[in-house]
Amino acid sequence: MNKNNILAIDLGGTSAKVGIIDFQGKVLFNFIVDNQIDNILQNLFQKIMEKLKEQKISYQELECVGFSTAGFVDHQEGIVKIAGNLNWFDFNLKEEAEKIFQKKVIVLNDANAAALGEFWIGSGKKYKSVLFYTLGTGIGGAIIINGNLVEGQHGYAGEFGHGGDMQHDIDCNCGLKHCIEPTTSAVGLSKAIKLYWKKHPQDSTIKYFKNPQNVEMVDIARVYFENNNPQDLKELIIKIYKPLLNHMALMIKALDPEAILIGGGGSKMGRALLDIISCGLKPLILPIYFKDLKLETAQLGNDAGIIGAAYFAKKIIEGE
Repeated sequence: MNKNNILAIDLGGTSAKVGIIDFQGKVLFNFIVDNQIDNILQNLFQKIMEKLKEQKISYQELECVGFSTAGFVDHQEGIVKIAGNLNWFDFNLKEEAEKIFQKKVIVLNDANAAALGEFWIGSGKKYKSVLFYTLGTGIGGAIIINGNLVEGQHGYAGEFGHGGDMQHDIDCNCGLKHCIEPTTSAVGLSKAIKLYWKKHPQDSTIKYFKNPQNVEMVDIARVYFENNNPQDLKELIIKIYKPLLNHMALMIKALDPEAILIGGGGSKMGRALLDIISCGLKPLILPIYFKDLKLETAQLGNDAGIIGAAYFAKKIIEGE
């Protein structure tokens, strides 16, 4: 086992993805640990040590720990300011994890980690400047300009899902009312489309679904493909995605990226989703921005977070 391998952890609300990643971005070994919500770090360390022992991997030979987690994260200090699903508020993850893991721990936000993974060896590797949107349970984001992650003053850059006056249909769990997340995340799209049908019971798109009030994102994607991308359903998704599209248009104008990468559950619509976003964006940005802009879906799936956490740790280790 090479000393330059990194233990990477991508911590979610119910489980953690764990991997051993080499300095070229190859996943050498990975597994999942279920969280004990009242004993997250100690349980995680114990389960990791058990797995490494099973695989005859020497923990002592690992370089460091790259740790990605949901929430607002101060990357410099390694402090998780807010992560409601983990019940962490002003939690010094770096300090507490270093006590348990007895290695240098480097912490970043999970959406930033996924973006860096894609940028390193995934769909973003051919670009220098990208915007990354994750359309999952919520909306995460990241900004990479000229090869560098834009962290912001406090590490909060890329929290695209919250703030602003974007929509007035569904209040956000963050406490604000008009965020893009409640209607345009993968979960939000299904909520918003059902609300739209409730207000417009004669809408032509209802006919595609056997149980319209039980529709989820996966059903929308399936029906869209099975019916050969029907124009009325496409137009409805664009209408619901308008807050997200407005957000993208503003970010494109401000940052002039080469590409937008889409990850999360929503990205499983693949080229169809990219076509919907492209059609919706075109009227919102000047042709000079639009003509060279590339849209891509993420390639790395569930490994993006651990690969990106390893990349972030690698860059810091190499810079020391």
